[in-house]
Amino acid sequence: MAHRTPQKKYINFLIIPDGKEESRSFRLSVGMVRFLIVVTIILFFLISGGFIAYWKLGSLVLENNHLKEENFKLVKSLKQVDQLKEQLVALQNFQKKIRSSFEGYINVEESGNLDSVSWNDLNFEMMDIGRERSLFNNIPSLIPVEGFIARGYEPSSLISDAHLGIDIAAKTDTPIRAPADGVVLFEGWTNDGGNVLIILHSFGFITVYKHNQINLVKELEQVRKGQVIALLGNTGKITSGPHLHYEIWRNSQPVNPINYLNER
Repeated sequence: MAHRTPQKKYINFLIIPDGKEESRSFRLSVGMVRFLIVVTIILFFLISGGFIAYWKLGSLVLENNHLKEENFKLVKSLKQVDQLKEQLVALQNFQKKIRSSFEGYINVEESGNLDSVSWNDLNFEMMDIGRERSLFNNIPSLIPVEGFIARGYEPSSLISDAHLGIDIAAKTDTPIRAPADGVVLFEGWTNDGGNVLIILHSFGFITVYKHNQINLVKELEQVRKGQVIALLGNTGKITSGPHLHYEIWRNSQPVNPINYLNER
């Protein structure tokens, strides 16, 4: 008996266009149709995979750029931290000089110890990164306490007779305010001055506050102009009633506070 070859199976496709054009038809073998379906599926997955890979690559590029930006900010911050550390060390060394030379009063001879410190090295604008300080906030022009001046500025060549500041009399516990932005260099007790504060400001200014009832800020604490830093008192041996003994120093030299007090 003769072996019959199986006939190929075809699928007919009929295209009926709109309008007056004639219809068209064509046929494809079942094998060809299956082949085209497989090719279409493969192309679909290839194109989809390409889009997914492109999207992932774009995400990686964005993430890489973000990491670069964060790394740049981190390096910048680390440099600023290093600068702050250097300034902190300078402040601590300066504070040690203040502590070793300050007992009851700062006299003209001892103030020479401060000359070894470079004021340019103490860049206090860096203590508050990103913010510019105005000249108004850096000059000690604010009257530190409400009261009346009981004794004025009386410099003298005789250290024992020198009065290197002014005495402002007021009631005990009257708030004492920082006359300018600055950093607390000294906070503690001395025999003559009682509770004493020393604040370092920009432009070479130092302000001194003696006979306080209580100090409200700590050493190396940053203070703002107008901030309450202490309460007026009558502490220490050299005192004649509740008052604030207030001094201003500029570049290691005492100056008359009256010349700077123009704000309330």
